[in-house]
Amino acid sequence: MTLTVTFDGHDITKYLRVSSLNRGVRTSRNSRTETRKEKKGVIFLGTESFLSKIEMGFVLRHDLIEKRRKLAEILNVNEPKPLEFSDEPDKYYLAFPTGDINVDEKVFLGYGTITWEIPDGVAYSKAEYVFSNEYSDGTLQDFIVVDNPGTEPMLLEMEATFNSDNGFLGLENDDRSTLALFGNVEEVDGYHYETSDLLFDDHLTSDKGWILNNGVTPPVTPERLQVGTVTYVVEDSATDEGYVKPSGYGTGASWHGPSLTKIVPADKNGKYAKNWRSDWRFDFNTDGSTAKGQEVGHNSVTYIDQNDEIICSVVFEDNNPSYERSDIAVYIRNQRVWDTRETNQFYVTGRGGQGPICRVEKIGNQITVSTWSGVKKTFVTDKPDVELRKITWYSAAYGSNRPITNNLLRALHVYKHNVQNWRDIPNKFGRGDTLTYGKNGMNIFCQINGMQGLQYRDPGSTLIKAPPGQSVIYLAYSPFAQTPLVKLKGRAVYVI
Repeated sequence: MTLTVTFDGHDITKYLRVSSLNRGVRTSRNSRTETRKEKKGVIFLGTESFLSKIEMGFVLRHDLIEKRRKLAEILNVNEPKPLEFSDEPDKYYLAFPTGDINVDEKVFLGYGTITWEIPDGVAYSKAEYVFSNEYSDGTLQDFIVVDNPGTEPMLLEMEATFNSDNGFLGLENDDRSTLALFGNVEEVDGYHYETSDLLFDDHLTSDKGWILNNGVTPPVTPERLQVGTVTYVVEDSATDEGYVKPSGYGTGASWHGPSLTKIVPADKNGKYAKNWRSDWRFDFNTDGSTAKGQEVGHNSVTYIDQNDEIICSVVFEDNNPSYERSDIAVYIRNQRVWDTRETNQFYVTGRGGQGPICRVEKIGNQITVSTWSGVKKTFVTDKPDVELRKITWYSAAYGSNRPITNNLLRALHVYKHNVQNWRDIPNKFGRGDTLTYGKNGMNIFCQINGMQGLQYRDPGSTLIKAPPGQSVIYLAYSPFAQTPLVKLKGRAVYVI
């Protein structure tokens, strides 16, 4: 049988014939001992291993110069690459061709040896094994059964998707070789407040005391002109459904357009809100347009304190004139603290009283922003005692670009909380959040929704591994949370 050898994706046996192959039986290993004076024998201290090598003799036939050059190109690597032998079709090694590869040329034949170094001393399965806590009937369990067909522990990558708010996720296996923790075990779900005062509830079918072009806008760009005019539209008088939209954006080199500002009243006792919740509905989309990819726009709602400083601002933008793209950004005080870009999930229509499309809630020094799309993020402000005095809605176009077709506000209301009836510790993970964890080369990674999240990993956490054979990895999470979907994937490892 002819042996085929593939290195770094190239079939090198197109250019050579394997004449000999020495893969050995196991990684070279010696014992470490300590001598004892005036005693028989020695003390066993353990073992030490040495670099594994595979010696492969080969023969070149005809066209020696061309074949040598092609092999030189393929073998010119600076790190170990996958090495496969056809008699082990389900496995590969991470190998490095070491030293000089001399070819002894004799009458149109070339003889030589390639020494493959295997630094990690193991072989890997080509197949990637996937394990999950989801059963065939769709139910989620608090454990994952792992069948490792290899002879060495299997290194696993994790992807956990949360089905509800959750404070932490822990993993532990039978032999405790895996002990991994993410988040905070002590988090609680919180308590709902008993009393709240409605300060106002505006459906924007008519002007209800909003001030034109004299508000506070988020610092998305240095210039943000508050110019232009608005029009109020009634869609359904029976349900008080309608909206306010720009009837003119004015002109400007950067963002420019009309703003509306509401003066937030005090409660019945003359107290202004320090802890509050505000919901609003709006439209931000290109529906009905014949040039959707060319349109840009900005739609933001900003909450302002007694000093005309930003408490929180939530921004939706399409700022690319070449294709449809929607971004969301959150500002606390004057700082951009979070965003998600390059998506189309933040185009929205808030018609028909569909409930709160967006929500901002402030309790003490914690500000939580949530949206219809499943975003729920909590931030900390350094000024927990400021009073909510104004709210500015800003609808803008950019330069001479074509404005987005639908960029309007439908309804907005504010409740003042009685904070004595509320206690909350914000949860690390929200519904729909995805946590990924594992090792890439020499680096450990931990990400939340594709963004850096190593701060969520407990420093004492191990990597996730499963011993040879069948084992169980147990899951732990907040008692108030629904079971998350957890998937583990990895390749079997075999000693050589």
